[in-house]
Amino acid sequence: VVSVEALIRWQHPTRGIVPPDSFIPLAEENGLIVTIGRWVLDEACRQASVWAEEGLRLGISVNVSAHQLGRKGFADDVRSALSESGIEPSSLTLEITETTLMRDVDAACEHLDAIKALGLQVAIDDFGTGYASLSHLRRMPVDILKIDRSFVAALNDGGHSRELLEAIFGVGQALSLTVVAEGVEDDSQLVVLEEMGCDRAQGFLLGMPSPPEVVEGMLGPHAARRAVGSPAA
Repeated sequence: VVSVEALIRWQHPTRGIVPPDSFIPLAEENGLIVTIGRWVLDEACRQASVWAEEGLRLGISVNVSAHQLGRKGFADDVRSALSESGIEPSSLTLEITETTLMRDVDAACEHLDAIKALGLQVAIDDFGTGYASLSHLRRMPVDILKIDRSFVAALNDGGHSRELLEAIFGVGQALSLTVVAEGVEDDSQLVVLEEMGCDRAQGFLLGMPSPPEVVEGMLGPHAARRAVGSPAA
């Protein structure tokens, strides 16, 4: 395991655990996503700092919404989270969906340049769903492509999914980008991905969403000797 991704869940007093798909869109509509996003970023960096002090050195990835990325003070929020936690900037990866980046490529590149200057990594999340062209990818200051889970799921259905995945891996290699396969849920998918040369993957097969103490038990003493900075297991 080289990294973990911070996920948010709402523990509602009567509804139980509410998944993000049920409340994040509403938070984006009413502007609360900025406050929520800042809290998640601070908590993720704080937890990474705690793990580092315990000898568990691994990367931490945090999802960023379009509302956060486009806000003038976002780079300051990231700088503050890094400063207060004391973690190495290179151990933090911010994930932005391909769809978000394609809304305004010029503005996205400007915002990404500002946060990349802090020394962290940037990943394009859900890659393959937002129609980014090769020229767009060459312009964007990103480090990682995270292939949308729908491509991995399609491996079980035959068709041209394998050819599409191989093409994405080729693009990543040509642009010197790390490629991560998302949504790996069974051994057969992992085997096929390994045959294609995929060396970064994440999904329920590799680890379920869990609280920090469960993650610590899964990592064990070997995590301290692993590399940091890649949002994958």
